[in-house]
Amino acid sequence: MKLQSAVIGFTLGVIVTGCAAPRSVIWDGTTMPRGHVQGQLGMIGSIPTATLSALTTSQMDAAKSLLSGEVDSLTNQGAYDNAAKTLVAAGLDMPSATPVATVHLGVGWETEIGYRREGSVNAWSVRRQILHEQQSGWNGGIGIQYSSQSYELPSALGKIQSTLGYSFDRKDILVPLVFSKPFGTKGNLGSGTIGLVGGWTKINYGFDPKGLYRTWGGSVEALERLPNQESSFMSFGATGMLRGGYKHVWVLVGLTTYWQDYGSYVVPGSDPVELSGFSILPALGLEIRI
Repeated sequence: MKLQSAVIGFTLGVIVTGCAAPRSVIWDGTTMPRGHVQGQLGMIGSIPTATLSALTTSQMDAAKSLLSGEVDSLTNQGAYDNAAKTLVAAGLDMPSATPVATVHLGVGWETEIGYRREGSVNAWSVRRQILHEQQSGWNGGIGIQYSSQSYELPSALGKIQSTLGYSFDRKDILVPLVFSKPFGTKGNLGSGTIGLVGGWTKINYGFDPKGLYRTWGGSVEALERLPNQESSFMSFGATGMLRGGYKHVWVLVGLTTYWQDYGSYVVPGSDPVELSGFSILPALGLEIRI
């Protein structure tokens, strides 16, 4: 029990920062016996093809140049459009490399409950094993994970966010279905995992640019307020993972890929921002089972 407490404490004690939604699947479809603990530490990358074009160095510099001083009026429509697109893209799917820590506890009935800390985001999950290697040579499981976060941009774009009054909250539900082939006797050398994953994301966002004016189009007009906006989208993907080690310690290498149409996001004084594309999430970690 002391060793289990140490694993839980060390895993939950990892304080990390970041803003990416926890969507990488790092699971082989098996669950822990009742009273046993699994802990993971690692890094998750995020490479979103749809938002990379809106977050290049030139795009970020153009956005930051919009508010190079204390301003109450906007004169460059192109720079403003870039800034708005950058804000939305950064909130939806920011390229990142984020530390992750998880802990799962077996509660019986082939079921375990878990907690995940990825960057500054908390997630909770329930997972159930539905297939055992004794039946078909494969293990398999299905789970559900919930996470939520309020987004604050990195300091490079923080001034733009505050000036335009941009707020962004998201809630994610993730459902992985995975199957793994054990290596060695009863998987004592590891496993190879494949699976499918679906997700639903709800976005609450808004712009509240108080006292800010735009001067293009032949007139000077206050930039309209657009608070309390909503959007949602589905994600569909596949996942794969290799797990190798012995007894209590394992190394994990995985890759999860999603496709999603993020939808349309209204922006004051500009055309709606629409994005769609793939997200590629590589993972590398260490797992301890006791």
